[in-house]
Amino acid sequence: MSQSSGFDLSKLSTASKILLGAGILYLIDLFLPWQSVDLGFGIGSANASGMEGIGIVNLLLVIALIAWEVMAVMGVQINAPRALVSAGLAAAIVVFTILKIITDNDFIAIWAWIGLVLAVAIGYGGWMRWQEHQAGAGTGSSGGAMPPPPAPGGFS
Repeated sequence: MSQSSGFDLSKLSTASKILLGAGILYLIDLFLPWQSVDLGFGIGSANASGMEGIGIVNLLLVIALIAWEVMAVMGVQINAPRALVSAGLAAAIVVFTILKIITDNDFIAIWAWIGLVLAVAIGYGGWMRWQEHQAGAGTGSSGGAMPPPPAPGGFS
């Protein structure tokens, strides 16, 4: 019998699946034309990818998110709040995608809208990751302030 040396996708959390899947698709989408204009008269068309202008920030953010999630899947020990970093990167991708569409709204192509849908999916994955963290924190391990013990004699 042979054993698989790869990792099992069924062991990944739903948030990890969403963040990795949507992140990889978003990365591919950034290379496609987000703006396109037909120059007419048989000259052709001009295109601008999702990485033009402020879109370079989106590229860097999604690469960081994918790398962060892959490290989590591989079990790399990092002394940082994983859920907070994942949720922060996901939120930043949503914000900068919206900024990209607002600032470069001339001749917008279908790939920009697909990128926006993927960014929202990434944002949802980040929110799910944060919810997993909150649910796993339990009662006393969240690091929040605990209520003071009751005063002696029953007075509060």
